[in-house]
Amino acid sequence: MKLEVAPEEAEMAFEPPLRLGPRPQRGLGIPCVQLNQWPPSSIAEELMGRCLAFPNVRSQQSRMASPECHALSLPDEFCAGPPGAFIVDHEFCHLHPLPDGSIHLTLPDDVRERAIRRGWAEQHPVSRAGILPETLVMVYAPRNTTELDIVLRMVWYSYLFASGAQIGQRERRGKGETLEHIERHMVL
Repeated sequence: MKLEVAPEEAEMAFEPPLRLGPRPQRGLGIPCVQLNQWPPSSIAEELMGRCLAFPNVRSQQSRMASPECHALSLPDEFCAGPPGAFIVDHEFCHLHPLPDGSIHLTLPDDVRERAIRRGWAEQHPVSRAGILPETLVMVYAPRNTTELDIVLRMVWYSYLFASGAQIGQRERRGKGETLEHIERHMVL
């Protein structure tokens, strides 16, 4: 079953604000972890809770990350995205535990490029090495509620990508483009 979104969502392009401050430091090895600018536990917990509220999302242990990570995946009938929309099997995202709190997920080209350019993400090292799809990025952990909303929107776009929804076709900016606004216009 393919997820469909309302026409206004399909036309919305992701244009986050510039992320404030320098990029966090990242470990050089695998697993790829964020070494500073960690999130408060309340923000990390809210991010996980809101991600698990996405329709049909399942939490499971990741096959590509440490056992403490929470992988987000979809059941077979909702995986209509291209192969590059998945890290492994039906996993499209995993959230690293505290203190790190970073998020590794897949994003379509236009969303990924903007997230990287605006300072919210970087290409994952295994993606850069050609081991996993180029769509895989490390999104920096949100440090406050404003950043939480932006990071949650990136997870939402990863979810839509994995679901096979067409997004970001035409740029449209406006106030009120929150996750709640997007969810109200979602059609299953």
